[in-house]
Amino acid sequence: MIGIFHLSVSMGDLDGGWNIKKRDRALNFKKNYLFMGILLVAIILLAAITWNSTRIITERTVENHQQSIAVELGKTVELWLKQHMNIIDATGIALQEISIGETRETKRILQVATRAGDFSDVYIGRPDGIIILGSQWIPPAGYDPRIRPWFRKAVLENRTAFTNPYQDLTTMKMVIAIVRPLWIKDVFAGVLSSDIILDTLKKNLLNAKIGTSGYSFIIDDQGTILVHPNGAFEMTTQFQSLNSTLSNVLEHFKKSSTGSWHYNMDGKEMILSHRSLAGSHWYLCTTVEKQEAYTLAKNTAMLFAMEMVFKILGVLALLTLLVICASAAAFLISRRQFDAIVAKHKQLLSGKDKDLKGEISRRKDMETRYHTIFNMATNGILLSRGNVFVECNKKSTELFYMSRRRVLGKTLLDFSPERQQNGQESRLIFKMINQKLCSDRQQNFKWFFQRGDGTQFPAEVSMKLLQLGGDVVTLSSIWDISKRENAEHQLRQAQKMAAMGEMMSSIAHQWRQPLNALSTYVASLIPAFYNGMLNQAFVEKMVSESDAQIQFMSSTINDFKEYFKPSKSKLVFDVNDVVDRAVNLMKLQLRQSWVVLHIHEDDTNKNISVLGYKNEFVHVLVNIISNARHAIKEKQKLLGNEETPGRIDITVSQQGKNQVQIIVMDSGTGIPGHLLEKVFTPYFTTKGTASGTGIGLYMAKMIVENEMQGSITVENHINGAKIKITLPLADTVEQRDIQ
Repeated sequence: MIGIFHLSVSMGDLDGGWNIKKRDRALNFKKNYLFMGILLVAIILLAAITWNSTRIITERTVENHQQSIAVELGKTVELWLKQHMNIIDATGIALQEISIGETRETKRILQVATRAGDFSDVYIGRPDGIIILGSQWIPPAGYDPRIRPWFRKAVLENRTAFTNPYQDLTTMKMVIAIVRPLWIKDVFAGVLSSDIILDTLKKNLLNAKIGTSGYSFIIDDQGTILVHPNGAFEMTTQFQSLNSTLSNVLEHFKKSSTGSWHYNMDGKEMILSHRSLAGSHWYLCTTVEKQEAYTLAKNTAMLFAMEMVFKILGVLALLTLLVICASAAAFLISRRQFDAIVAKHKQLLSGKDKDLKGEISRRKDMETRYHTIFNMATNGILLSRGNVFVECNKKSTELFYMSRRRVLGKTLLDFSPERQQNGQESRLIFKMINQKLCSDRQQNFKWFFQRGDGTQFPAEVSMKLLQLGGDVVTLSSIWDISKRENAEHQLRQAQKMAAMGEMMSSIAHQWRQPLNALSTYVASLIPAFYNGMLNQAFVEKMVSESDAQIQFMSSTINDFKEYFKPSKSKLVFDVNDVVDRAVNLMKLQLRQSWVVLHIHEDDTNKNISVLGYKNEFVHVLVNIISNARHAIKEKQKLLGNEETPGRIDITVSQQGKNQVQIIVMDSGTGIPGHLLEKVFTPYFTTKGTASGTGIGLYMAKMIVENEMQGSITVENHINGAKIKITLPLADTVEQRDIQ
């Protein structure tokens, strides 16, 4: 009995110990579940906050992308309008030098301006109601220019401006007019006006495609649609009346010069971006479907990927929390189901295999997403192994006008002309780039490519070596810079056209003396005939002297024609010859301003050749000489005697064996010290808006440094300003490109 009692006690103690351990284990499970629950709730909250932040950043990025498109397109429209306004200003200056009337000279100036600006017509309305036309249009009876909107606009603004669209009586098309009041010696002489057909504006400026659903248009500050791909809306529809979601859009426009607006159209969510056009009450707008805008914003791709990852993490955390809650509920219902709970945990662990398969599937989705981003890039991206292309994106095929199959297997030289713009063989330059790439691992350079249809385009290329697995490949990024090159070319031409008025005045002065001489020769024929002096010797003398005057006038025209003609490609030219041409173009203006110009050349180096755009470099020197003349005139005014002689010295010398140096020194006012660092920035001028555009020295710096690999600096000396241009000799450039 005693033994049995002791045994029963021992068994009771054992059962009690087991129950205590079971309760402790259950308590530990509770603590672990509670901790995991709190941790998962925190993860869900963090994922939700991060997802919301990512969504806001994504929306801002998409809006900024659309606004940047509107801003760039707005700048292009402003530049286009500015160029045409410069042509009208130059024409107005030229008209001040003549007697305005139904004369051949007046009509010739109007016709030249029509061709220069691609206007449909250029004409003058006089205060007496007479209209002088550059075209053959005959106005209807009773036509009075003084009551036309273009005449009133010029009188009201008293500056060069442009009108709202109106219907042209000649073509019955919608046009805008660029107008300028004409003042001759403080007397109002009429209004100079030019017509631009709205179809030309839409063709040249508003043809930019924004994906497949986007487009651009122009409205005024009242919301009236001025220019639109759908011509039925123009001048008949107010944009805010198209949809109730647009009712407050004008108030939003007036608060800021740029911005975005979300609205619905035909059941689709749209994003509208705007930019106010300087010097007008117009707004340039772009619109695109919101979904497509998200697709176009390449820089949001990573944000989208992050957003998807956080969504997946949030779903996983929520599912895990639900499983734990269900397990905890089962545990609380019955402590005795501990084994069943363990079994459920084993089942949960067995589900990891499914999670692994899901992770593999998600990684495949990410790979597909990155491949999509690769093909949506706005620059051409190519991978090459041993200089042979093994992969390319969609943009590359668009750049070369070839299918992906035809691009792969070729090299960069297969898409290059035999020679680059500097005259060097593409093969030799590419060999040099590859040699540098092996040491530096990355090279950035400018290159001219040849498309499948034979056309060429300039591009900026970045090449970099990458290690992919055990392979070394070359990643090439190609940016088509044709539009930027065209914009720079138009900027140069705009600077020349801005100087056209002054140049036309020079032509008139250059021709006045030979024309007077020719008039004298013709007038002397009748007295010579009646006096019996009309013999062979007299006729031969008259013909010889008349021919000399005509040849002088022809030479003058050739000089100015060559000046305004842009160079198409780089060539080797003599620096001394270019300096002489620039001085000949400015000779008469310098003489009228009492300025003496001296050229100092190194007699031992008569032929100093450089490589570049010859006519553009003549433009650089003409601009510098013109600035020097203005500085001397300013100093003459300060001294109170405009006939005080001024002086400009041009020194051309060879520096060592590799460089040539051109120094232009004047006796003008010089440049204030705090402005020396700003003289080469665009649109900066010390002459005021009436005398200068502020792009002359900026274009000079671009031509000298970007196109001719030289340098240009400015400083003051004791009597005025000094500009120094340093250029590499043609032989040096060729050797450097080959090496």
